[in-house]
Amino acid sequence: MTFQTIIAIIVIFTLPIGMVILTRKSKILATLGAIALCYIAGFILSSLGYLALPYDKEITETIAYVLVALSIPLILFSIDLKQVKKLARNTVVGFSLCIVSVVVVAVVMYLIIKPFNNDSHSIFSMIIGLYTGGTPNLNAIGALFNAGQDVISAANISDTIIGGLYFLFLISPLAIKLYSKVLDGKKNKGDNAELNSQEVNNKEKDDKSIKDSPSDLLDAQEISQTASNDYRFGFSIKDKKSVFKLIGTFFLAVTCLGVGAVLELIIEGTIGSNLIYILLSVSILGIVMSFIKPVREVKGTYTLGMYLILMFSIALSMSIDWSVFLSGILPTMGLFAISQILVIALHLLLCKIFKIDSGSAIITSTAGVYGPPFIAPVAKASDRTDLIAPGVICGALGLAIGTILGYGVGLLLLLL
Repeated sequence: MTFQTIIAIIVIFTLPIGMVILTRKSKILATLGAIALCYIAGFILSSLGYLALPYDKEITETIAYVLVALSIPLILFSIDLKQVKKLARNTVVGFSLCIVSVVVVAVVMYLIIKPFNNDSHSIFSMIIGLYTGGTPNLNAIGALFNAGQDVISAANISDTIIGGLYFLFLISPLAIKLYSKVLDGKKNKGDNAELNSQEVNNKEKDDKSIKDSPSDLLDAQEISQTASNDYRFGFSIKDKKSVFKLIGTFFLAVTCLGVGAVLELIIEGTIGSNLIYILLSVSILGIVMSFIKPVREVKGTYTLGMYLILMFSIALSMSIDWSVFLSGILPTMGLFAISQILVIALHLLLCKIFKIDSGSAIITSTAGVYGPPFIAPVAKASDRTDLIAPGVICGALGLAIGTILGYGVGLLLLLL
């Protein structure tokens, strides 16, 4: 291993700390997000790798996929899926319509694009995973289909740019005005009284879900925060008991990865040639382990998982082939832009048909497109803080099912 490669590995494991600090120091960088900053840093280092500081990009790519495999169970450990049964009707239906929207859009667009690109199934599978629960799903599905670091990096950058624009819209007054006009409509005084009564009833139900929802839902202090606060552990480093528990769950995640590696060794006769067994194992075992209360209650597992996503982002972007990336970034951005617009529009239309109120529609759309971390700022901007807990539950559910759903639909697309 060369000296440059050793330096590259050290950068992968240490640079995310600097990116998080930058997002806390600058509002502009906080809006951009730590993941985007890590990709930008990785791109710069990748270009330097071609010029003056060559390093082994195969090693950085291998590290990237190990990191994403470890991040998945850590994120899933925190999820309390039993909380889903406490959701109000509008929230359940609204989030279900979000899932239906992304699947329909992905399948239809795949059928349109297929004559021009037979390999586009991986991109639309990643889109399903992304808009069901967030970035971790996108990265896992990309790895499952062996999409390559160039495609996955392009997809993440596309999501950062296009998703960032939609997020700015969601936290602006325009969003609630548009959704209210389309979904709540113009009411006369009698209708307004009925609507206000319905809203009070919905808020009472959602307030009850907040009271009934324990802090270990995904750790309310961790998840119901903006993206820049995704990386706060919520306990002092001096709290040795919490630290040791977190270390224990990390090794539990390593065990989940090991189970997948053993399966691959038994079935394929080798390890590392096929990520399907590893990524499906960590996803399924992560969900199973989340039902074990002592595992679910460990503080910081979600945060640690998100830190690993930052490391993955740097490692993957450091591994890209610039010639392939530059030729693929614009078409990928185009597909993501069209897909996101269509998903949002179809979700809004379906919410109109199924009579979902504007607040529930906005929050469930946020849960699907972004996942749990963005719920709080959108809920506050919409003046519906009563929907923070239900939104977090939906986002958590999306994280749990997004990888398996996207991969499953991707396999079906190959049959079309």
